[in-house]
Parts: sequence; C-alpha cells; structure tokens
Amino acid sequence: MKERKKMNLKMEGKKENKGITLIALVITIIVLLILAAVSIATLTGENGILNQASRAADNTKNATEKEQVQLAYDAQMSKNMENGKYTVGTDEDDIKGLQEELDNLDTGATANGNGEKIEVVFPSGNKYRIQGGKVKGPIRQAKVGEKVEGENKEYTNKGTAVIPVGFAIVPDLDDVSEGLVISDKANDTKNEGNQFVWVPVEDFKEFVRHDFGNQNITDERFVTDTVASSKYYEPTPESTDTEYASKETLEEVKNMYASVKENGGFYIGRYEAGSENSKVVCKKGVKVYNYIEWSDSSEMTKETGKAVEKARKFAEEKGYKNVTSTLVYGVQWDAVMRWISKDDTLSQYLKESGEKGNYSSNKLLEGGTGSNEAYQMKNIYDMAGNVSEWTMEASSTSSRVLRGGYYGSNANTYPVSSRVSVYPLIGDFYCGFRPALYVR
Repeated sequence: MKERKKMNLKMEGKKENKGITLIALVITIIVLLILAAVSIATLTGENGILNQASRAADNTKNATEKEQVQLAYDAQMSKNMENGKYTVGTDEDDIKGLQEELDNLDTGATANGNGEKIEVVFPSGNKYRIQGGKVKGPIRQAKVGEKVEGENKEYTNKGTAVIPVGFAIVPDLDDVSEGLVISDKANDTKNEGNQFVWVPVEDFKEFVRHDFGNQNITDERFVTDTVASSKYYEPTPESTDTEYASKETLEEVKNMYASVKENGGFYIGRYEAGSENSKVVCKKGVKVYNYIEWSDSSEMTKETGKAVEKARKFAEEKGYKNVTSTLVYGVQWDAVMRWISKDDTLSQYLKESGEKGNYSSNKLLEGGTGSNEAYQMKNIYDMAGNVSEWTMEASSTSSRVLRGGYYGSNANTYPVSSRVSVYPLIGDFYCGFRPALYVR
C-alpha cells in the first residue's frame, strides 16, 4: 500500500514537472517572437537601421550632385568673368559651357534653361535648379491627394506648380494649364477644405498691370493710355514712396514679386472669402463675406482691421507654413485675366461676363460662393459678379479699387476685368474680398 502511494506521488511529480516545462517553453517562444519583432522593427521600421542607412546614402548622393552642379556653375561663371560677363545662361553658349563643365565632372547630368532659371537633371532622376547663382534641390514631386510635408514640392502636368507644405493637390484637378487646385485637406474630393488655384506666370515680363476692360491705366510706371481721367496706382518692387502704400506693403510687394519670379506663379483663392464660425474661409458653398471695408482708416497707408488685414492674417490663423497670404493685388488680378485671355474659349468673357457671373439680380448666390458651376474660369469661381472684390490698387489718395462687378451690376459695364474706385471706408453689400497666397 505504501509502495503504491509512493508511485502515485512520483507520477504526480512528473506530471507537475512536465507542466512547468511546457509553460516555460511557451513563454520562451513568446519572448523569442517579441525579440524577433523588435529586431525586425529595428532593422526595417520607418526609423530602422536599414531605412536610416538608405536615407543616409540618398543624402550623401544628393549632396554630391548638388556640389557638382555648383562647381560646374562656378567654373562657367569664372570663364564668363574673364570675358567681362557676369551672368550664366543668357545665351546658348553659356548652357553649352555649363554642360561641358558637368561632363568634365563625369556627372552624366543634362543642363537646360536660361539665366532666369537653369535646370540640371541627373541620371538618378534628381532635378536641381540654379537661380541667382545658387543651387536648389533636389526638387521633389508632389503626389495628388497627399499633403506635402517637410519642404515645398513641385508638380508637373501641362505646366509646373509649386505645392506648399501643408497642402494637397485636389484629385482630378491637377492640370496646371486648366487651373490646378490645392486644398489644406488631403484628398479633398468633397470640397471641405480651403482651396486655392495656381496661376502660372510663365513669362515674368508679363507680370504687370493692364487694362483688359473699359478702364485705363495711365500710371507712367505701367501701361500708358491716352485717357487721362482714369488713373490706377499700385507699388512695384522699385517703389519707395508711401503716398499710396505703407512700408509694410512696400516690403510685401518686394517679397510677392520675388516669389512669383522664382516659382513661376502664385495662388489665388478659388472662392470669394466667406465667413464660417466667425472665421474667414475660402471654401465652396459658404456665405460670402460682404459689408466689409478696405480698412478701418481713411488714411491710405493705414491698412488695418478690415479686408487687407483679414487677408493678411488668413495664412497665420490657419497655421499654414511656407506661404504668405495677402489681399489680391491688381497685378495678380490682371495675371489671371491674361491667363484667361490666352484661352480662346474664355477670352470673350473678359469684356462681357454675363455667362460667367451672378449679375443683374437682387441677391447673392443662395448656395454661397462656388455654388453655380457655370460661374468659374480656370477653376476660379465668382471673380465675375456676386460681390465686387477689394484689391491693393488705388485710384487716388482717397480711394481704393474694387474688381469684377457685383450681383446688381451690368455684365457689360462691369465685367470680370473692370475696375471701380471706392472710398476705403465704404463697406456696403456689394463689397467683398479674396485672399491670395505667395510661396516662401
């Protein structure tokens, strides 16, 4: 009997030991799996060793390519300076010389362009740009629908646009020639974000104000006409007087023009400025922000409180990076007009905009700005009719300029290109505005 009890105890002990061994084995396997997962993540994760090594290799290659472009440019510049020439790219021989220098460095890269903008493309696909003697790049390509992060990127489709950090190209609206649209919301197919349209300025010499309607610009600094009764003023980068503009505006003008020249364009609000939860927005279907003055001061150089200031604060309040928002300048409005005028199907509307705007009615668009699909040109809505929009132009020391006509006006008399002089403290039902963005 005693021997049987001993045997039972031995059997139970063996079972217990066997159970402990199985548990230990399972725990060991789990620990090994965790360690394997950690090791794999360490190697292949976003910040893993392999990805870090790959990024380091890319950074080294990019830095080498960029240095080679700078060396080639400096070498060509040195040759030019020996001949009393202090630029590179003003003629074909310069580009050929730059190409020879790149070949001497055994880069395999190809140079093209002119003195305003020289581009160098490497076999790796990396593209670098030389402007003002400095090399920029590599220039990255944005992807439709995805927000740009880190640094501004480019997008090429029947033209080239610069896509700023924090914005995404709206799907199916990525044709630069027809009006590429960006939004501060990714994949914004439902028009929920603030949206802007890229206005290409391919020839910077054309970035000047012009008379596309029935008024005339007689400012000798710009286009000159024979009718002396209508004068419209706006500062340029060369302006120094503060009779019509503050020092802040003169500085803003310099930065805006420089951006347009460097980037080949700017952004304009796709919609008229609207009000949403007491905040300025640039969204489809929102009630237009009207009854707004140009500023809250009758002094022409005090641009505070109203349309000018609200447009300037727009980007900051939205938390945008790498862009500055402004009230639309007359030169920007005319850049849109010039772009439209080159399209045979749209050019006719510059002087008679009835089919492209809310005119000869007694109220604003019921569905808000952008609610009528017919009232758009190059994907920009309601520049014609609905509300007249304040700009940075002036017609005298006591008046500012509204563009585009409003819902109660005549489409022939006040087409999209028209100018109207108004006292800056007038903030009536027909007065609205639209923000613009320039890339930093």
